[in-house]
Amino acid sequence: MLLQAEEVLPEAQSFLKIASAPLTLKGISQGPHGEEEVKGYVVIAKGSSYGGPMVIATGIDPHGVIVGTAIIEHKDTPSYIRVIKKYDFLKQFEARKITDPLSIKQDINAISGATYSSRGIAEAISIGSHEVARNQLGLDVEDEEAAWVFGVREGSVMALVILMLVGIALKSDRIRWLTMAGSLVLIGFQYNTPISLSNLASLLMGYLPSIQQNLVWYIFLMVIPILTFLIGKNLYCFWLCPFGALQELLAKVFVGKEVICCSRGVEEKATLVRYALVYIALLGAVIYQSPGVAGYEPFATLFGMQGNITEWLVLVVVLFSSLLMRRFWCRFFCPGMIVNRIILRLRHHLIDFKRKLGAKSNQGCSAQNSVDQ
Repeated sequence: MLLQAEEVLPEAQSFLKIASAPLTLKGISQGPHGEEEVKGYVVIAKGSSYGGPMVIATGIDPHGVIVGTAIIEHKDTPSYIRVIKKYDFLKQFEARKITDPLSIKQDINAISGATYSSRGIAEAISIGSHEVARNQLGLDVEDEEAAWVFGVREGSVMALVILMLVGIALKSDRIRWLTMAGSLVLIGFQYNTPISLSNLASLLMGYLPSIQQNLVWYIFLMVIPILTFLIGKNLYCFWLCPFGALQELLAKVFVGKEVICCSRGVEEKATLVRYALVYIALLGAVIYQSPGVAGYEPFATLFGMQGNITEWLVLVVVLFSSLLMRRFWCRFFCPGMIVNRIILRLRHHLIDFKRKLGAKSNQGCSAQNSVDQ
């Protein structure tokens, strides 16, 4: 923590804790005559991001101007944070007054491909800065109310969901392809918001982002699973997943038909790897208390255009394999298939239970009628 404090308020020689909620440090240095000089304050505050809490250190000078910021802890997929750092997103906050709103789209520009991480950072800096303004500098400032964010991103996702439902109702393969193409362009490359295992880990660990600013998260993690259960079809994987759409498109354009095939029995045994990967990834997320650890899918590299050599190599192998076998990643490695299979099995068991319960009820009625006669 001290290293981050020195990073965001380098003029201070030492730091003194003066508040706990949020954690606030007073930066001090010695003057020319040995007197104590206050160089500013460092506040550590949390914001809500796509994968969970985003903890940010903010350095503030005695005049209420932000002089430095740093990410202390985050739960997001690493590729999103790499985008944040690549485009120097944190630099936007420097030289701004702590009484400013500091909100995305009003004062701060979000980074495309890491919008939710941008919002989490802005929220943490705004909360911390405003606390220092009130408690240390005696300034009159009000916290911003969490406004509903409904823009092109949210509208596009809802339009794709509606188009999907129309396609299912009409049993139209043409509409399915149109939906997948829209998903590839919008959910994938344009907004980089496909669902990954890290999002599921975040949900299971209780890290729920603000619904007002993360509506797409709730559509994918709440609405789509409910629709999957009610309709009885794997909706996300075969209609809305941009990476699944890319695999199908590559195979259709460059091959036309599957080159390699295997029996269903062999495929079922091979997909045990998928269960092992999901188990290890979720276990790692719980141990490290970081949902981002669970995000091993290659599409984060593709749609975020960020990754190391190993991640890019895995992506190339997966895409090449998709030319030989339809939806190679989906069939053998994708965690989304497991989640949707669980949902559909629950639906099957519930229907089966209701059927058996109805049969027993009918038998009871028949027996009672026999006695009455």
